[in-house]
Amino acid sequence: MIYETAAPDEPIRQGDIFRHIPRVDASLGNLAVIEDEETREASWRDFGMGSTVTAVLPIKSVFGIVLTQDCDARRGEYLCLCQIDPFLEVLGQSAPPSNPKKWQHLIINQAKTNNRLFYLPSDERIGLTERMVADFRIVIRISRVDLEDLRHNRIARLNEVALSHFRESFSHFFRRYAYNEWYPLTRDEYNAYAAACGEGTEPYTWQR
Repeated sequence: MIYETAAPDEPIRQGDIFRHIPRVDASLGNLAVIEDEETREASWRDFGMGSTVTAVLPIKSVFGIVLTQDCDARRGEYLCLCQIDPFLEVLGQSAPPSNPKKWQHLIINQAKTNNRLFYLPSDERIGLTERMVADFRIVIRISRVDLEDLRHNRIARLNEVALSHFRESFSHFFRRYAYNEWYPLTRDEYNAYAAACGEGTEPYTWQR
């Protein structure tokens, strides 16, 4: 498919896919803080700037794909990965498409309309037993030294075609500019737009 293998001693590169990556979850309003060998509940607001806190935090094992560029992956103190999850689970779709035609429509349509996700086809040879997606909204930071120690968990890397698309996809996601698409409309055009789109739109001063 769209994957290549990497030797265990090869440097970590952008597009490398890892299994068993730790994702730390913290509720800032309800921290289990350890002080004097005892645990108490606290809020992050209770601590001042520059505080160092020891706390009990849940860690979940996930798949991840390296976002960090190659040059930074070789020298940087930290590397960033985005989480990989099952495709249909992320879409909230319990039943899979019933035939290849419906599958291709779903895959292509999501690629066009949902720019936070990057589709990864299944490949049992590398341990992806189902269709997955990288979610650009879930970014995990890991020490470069620690991730290098986990290179035995690297299952594959994207090939040249997929890596080029991956780079463009997350670049587009992070540089996108949020704007109200109706701002250049005239008053009459805005009224027609608002009537068709329903609630959630507010006219600008030049449209009132």
